[in-house]
Amino acid sequence: MATGEAILAGIRAGRSWIAGSTATELSFTATAADRGAGVGERLETLGEQVAVRADIRGVSSATVSFHTDRGKAHRQTLPSHGSGTAEWHTTAEESTFVRIEVRHPNGHMAALTNPITLS
Repeated sequence: MATGEAILAGIRAGRSWIAGSTATELSFTATAADRGAGVGERLETLGEQVAVRADIRGVSSATVSFHTDRGKAHRQTLPSHGSGTAEWHTTAEESTFVRIEVRHPNGHMAALTNPITLS
């Protein structure tokens, strides 16, 4: 269990995400070859393609949208059972950063993340 100090340090560093329910679980990563980064981190892509992946639990029929410095870049609907994975590919040349939003079928926000920076 994280201490209050560790939680505040993570928020200050941008390594955080928020959700409208404690039932929502989220994992958000970006990888290029053997390098990876998570929420609030920087990924050195070395010019390689980046796989951006979101694993979501606890939001039935969620829509996951990937956002970059150019706006909404990709959108994917997850299964009705409340768990699923959304994946999108980009490069640092195309996207300076990537963050996600998770929405309920009615459009209300379920969760959102800070960005992963690509360089």
